[in-house]
Amino acid sequence: MAQALVLGATGHIGAHIVRALLAAGHRVRATYRSERFLHVLDGLDVERVRVDLDEPHALRRVADGCEWVFHAAGYYPSFRARRNSAIAQGMESTRAILNQLRAMRPARIVYTSSAATIRQLSDRPANEEDAESWPLAQWRPLYATVKVAMEHEVRRAIQEGVPIVTVNPSFCIGEYDAHPFSGQALLLFAKGRFPWFIEHRFNAIYTGDVGMGHLRAAERGRVGGRYLLTHADFTVKEFATRVALSAGVRPPRWRIPFRFALATALATEGLAWLTHSEPLLPRSVVQATRIGQQLDGSKAVKELGLSQISIEEAIHRALAWFREHGYLKRQ
Repeated sequence: MAQALVLGATGHIGAHIVRALLAAGHRVRATYRSERFLHVLDGLDVERVRVDLDEPHALRRVADGCEWVFHAAGYYPSFRARRNSAIAQGMESTRAILNQLRAMRPARIVYTSSAATIRQLSDRPANEEDAESWPLAQWRPLYATVKVAMEHEVRRAIQEGVPIVTVNPSFCIGEYDAHPFSGQALLLFAKGRFPWFIEHRFNAIYTGDVGMGHLRAAERGRVGGRYLLTHADFTVKEFATRVALSAGVRPPRWRIPFRFALATALATEGLAWLTHSEPLLPRSVVQATRIGQQLDGSKAVKELGLSQISIEEAIHRALAWFREHGYLKRQ
């Protein structure tokens, strides 16, 4: 069995990677930045190590002896970030971490990217071959732009001989979303206080399957390869209806036009500035709805044996966890 290092182990995806590794009998060293979210690892037989990845030699004391490294702690730009500085920070942080890991010589590094780095196509589902190049040929929202720039650093490291497999999860639904990140959308519709929806198509997957996809990428993935971790495409209305039915509340009824949604996003960002919090509806989310994204994840199913739990079950598990931890009152 392998000794595995999970960077970002208390994140939504990281917590599922840890569980997938433990279920397969591997030893896990789990890193975290803040004790605030450490509870997502409660009851697990893992070695917990606090690490600040911004420190120049942070990984020397934690990566030693680890055959596999799972990098699920990538930089995430806040909505306050300036575009150029966010891009630079994402690239620099990725380069620094990969340089440190190169010196430790792990057998395999699994890098967690995002399906946002895949081009949005209108005529067919996009696959791994449709990844955006850097620099971008056209404007993309900040989050997607930063992720593409970070992947550029990953590709450079691969060319230099670093044994990296890249995985690109779509919208993740599941337990242990303590921040919460993607869980904000579930909570929004599960509370029944948002009767509107945006016209948009996206892909979603159970986060437990994403965790297993990381494990399979370490076991079977091709070095230098990329794997889309996806399950099914939905419109926002279809997704919101599933969440509402699972939560026992009324589904959203009215579609809002793009301009109104953008104005709403600006208002929530203004409120977030005043309250020093993250916006309920960031502009980047609204901007991404101009072109829907359909994804073809058949490569991961075929080559990695990616499991495919239904989105209904994923929603059920996520909402149960949110209720248990006080994010959502019982309806």
